Amino acid sequence: MVNTSGSPETAMRFDVLDALRGICAVLVVLFHYESNGTIASLLVVQNGWMFVDYFFVLSGFVITHSYAARLSGGEVSVARFMGLRLGRIYPLHLFVLLAFVALELLLVVGGDVIASFVTRDAFSGTRAIEPLIQNLFLFQSFGIGTARGWNLPAWSIAAEIWTYLVFAFVFVGARKRVVLVSVLLAGAAALALILTRSNLLVTFEGGFVRAVFGFGIGVITYHAWLRLRPAGGNIQELAVLATTIAFVSFASGTMTFLAPLVFAGMIFVLASQNGVVSRMLHERVFQFLGMTSYSIYMIHGFVQGRLGEVFQITGIVAVQVDPQGVTVLDAAPLVSDAVTLVMLALVVGAATITYRLVEKPGQALSRRWLGVKPPASRPEPEA
Repeated sequence: MVNTSGSPETAMRFDVLDALRGICAVLVVLFHYESNGTIASLLVVQNGWMFVDYFFVLSGFVITHSYAARLSGGEVSVARFMGLRLGRIYPLHLFVLLAFVALELLLVVGGDVIASFVTRDAFSGTRAIEPLIQNLFLFQSFGIGTARGWNLPAWSIAAEIWTYLVFAFVFVGARKRVVLVSVLLAGAAALALILTRSNLLVTFEGGFVRAVFGFGIGVITYHAWLRLRPAGGNIQELAVLATTIAFVSFASGTMTFLAPLVFAGMIFVLASQNGVVSRMLHERVFQFLGMTSYSIYMIHGFVQGRLGEVFQITGIVAVQVDPQGVTVLDAAPLVSDAVTLVMLALVVGAATITYRLVEKPGQALSRRWLGVKPPASRPEPEA
């Protein structure tokens, strides 16, 4: 959600887009929890990886709204902007990364209980030192070395932080040609992906290019929305929501490269917040999911992994762990669905704690270091 001081334009709040971010984060969580259940078999869940592109497009939209004019006018320097962005994402990233490191240290210490369900050496495989260093410096989305590991979802924030830097310079240097430069960057990124990939599912091997594509589309979408100001309304909101769900459910292969454009269309309509979908998304539960969505996204892999280890130790539910450390339930459909709902509740509960004890204090501390007044409301959306 955006709520910044300044002109009436920059003071607008996009509560609906924030709530949608929370729903998208939940769908990514469900995508990463494979099972035989009905929930996991839903097409929108099986293709849930595409909702990360909603994060990229939304970030381009709201960052343009909040910072483009301030960067181009010299009110905010690139250095301060990047400091604010790092203060927004890095404290929680570091906290979760250190939690994973603590698990490896426990493995070093050893013990019969740990050895009974962990069959690898400490700091090996997806928890090796090289990807740890890349995670610390947010380099794991460039396809350099063995970047895949540790907190797997963090690849997207690594991609996004460097995308912030690219577009900060665009806002400063391009000024009245921001849209043109954004079209060129997004187009070049899309072309690079289309020529080298069979679909948009690019993470550690070049996720930065995917982020530039989505973010650039978000910048363009904001300028289009600001110029045209669509009225929205019930029919338009329901139509764009149905289109998005249908696209995510059935898109495959090269068709997935259209995902940022589909999400841009949804943002373009719903940003006006004038319809039945917007009214629904203003409900407290969806606003809560939006508020905690970054924590939900960043903490879910850790929670899922630990829940899987509990099942491995106790044998209550049969689980497997794939080579990337992702838990796969091997249980009856009803049991799988029940466990999935328990997992989701645990993730949201843990995210509530990290939001209050890590995310918010970390952002407040960084703003104090930078001499910036605290925001009047929740922070704007991030990946």
